[in-house]
Amino acid sequence: LLTSLSFSLGISNTHLNLESIKSSGFASFHYIVCTINLCLLFSFGS
Repeated sequence: LLTSLSFSLGISNTHLNLESIKSSGFASFHYIVCTINLCLLFSFGS
């Protein structure tokens, strides 16, 4: 019982870590794309 409980806890903990990694990675990727778009906009605008 204790091993299955700790196993399920570890699974959910890993799932939470994966979700936070995915969300933070998506946020940084979105930030990079926005920065590149701004740079292109300024370089074409000038």
